[in-house]
Amino acid sequence: MFKRIVTVIEVLALAGALFFVVMLFGNEGGGTLTPSAAVYDANCASCHGGDGGGGLGPQLAGVVEEKYPDIEDQIAFVEEGQGAMPGFSGSLSDDEIRQVVEYTRSLK
Repeated sequence: MFKRIVTVIEVLALAGALFFVVMLFGNEGGGTLTPSAAVYDANCASCHGGDGGGGLGPQLAGVVEEKYPDIEDQIAFVEEGQGAMPGFSGSLSDDEIRQVVEYTRSLK
């Protein structure tokens, strides 16, 4: 019985330590995201990286303005998609798409 109590206490202590570490490092960054950064983070960062540096999808930071000098062309691309890039017209509002496009154009 005593051994079982010690085991339970060890498991609870380990869970508490793990929770503390997650809470300590889980909120690095020190601030809340702007609305446009939040839209990017929720919909684009998993492929293009949190900083737009690329990943599964191509790099966006410092590149999109060159590829799409006219912002409306980039908006149309995000709405419609092409190849591996899905279209977001069905899942994001026009305003959210514009916000995320403007955000990607600000990444350097």
